[in-house]
Amino acid sequence: MQMSEMNRADAALLEYPPLHDIGPFPPDAVFFGGKRREADFGGDGGIAQGAAFCSDEVARIRDLIHARLVENAHELSAASADLIAATPLAQYHTIANHKEHGRLLSKLGRILPAETVAEIRGMSFFDYAREAFGPFELSDEEQIGHEQICFRVVRPEAREDVGTVHRDTWFWDHYGFVVPPGKSRVKVWVPVCGTPSQAGLLLAPGSHRGACGYRTVMEGGKLGFLPEIGASDLPLGRFCGSPGEPVMFNHDVLHVGSLNRGSECRVSFEITILFDTADD
Repeated sequence: MQMSEMNRADAALLEYPPLHDIGPFPPDAVFFGGKRREADFGGDGGIAQGAAFCSDEVARIRDLIHARLVENAHELSAASADLIAATPLAQYHTIANHKEHGRLLSKLGRILPAETVAEIRGMSFFDYAREAFGPFELSDEEQIGHEQICFRVVRPEAREDVGTVHRDTWFWDHYGFVVPPGKSRVKVWVPVCGTPSQAGLLLAPGSHRGACGYRTVMEGGKLGFLPEIGASDLPLGRFCGSPGEPVMFNHDVLHVGSLNRGSECRVSFEITILFDTADD
């Protein structure tokens, strides 16, 4: 096996220690004394935990994601939609047909509708975000005409449900997504179902500070990246946040979803916040 192939396989499968000293931080501390701009977010680590959604909000978000899955399933059959509607979101894997799973969770199928985005935007975390970043908007890379909140469902022991180690900047560069003039980005990832210690996001603190070459691959119709750095050399740690606890990170931080070794689906959502870059 080539080293680049080992990178792809190992990073999601290996065990890593929990991340430490990433917060939660108050909103006025997420730039660690630097300016309000992309390069300074998260300080040397490039990672900061934010204020959590409350339990009622997390439950509502689960319901909204579940409703989107049911809506997607109606395009397959009424029977599929009824089965998903009757199954708790965390137990979706117990009834998921492999072929239908891919169709239900296409990229566009994972983007929540505008009215759902508006409801979630009214929740408590976004008050924290306004204090941290000032006026902001959520990105619309796919140009669907409204701000994007994208969810993911990772089934237990399903390697195909997680990607490869990457920087989000690589996706923006590959697809030609444009950062609006005068704007900076920060990524936010929020788990809403699953066992944190067995299904978290893996991130490499400080990896945004240095260069990292890569090449692209296509597997199963999905774009992936193979970094030049070996998986065993990555300083990855597991974010073990409970449902509703967001982790925010620089767009150049290397990261990957870990294999879900829990007994429930890991369900999460992610956004890219676009905020005004501070003048030098």
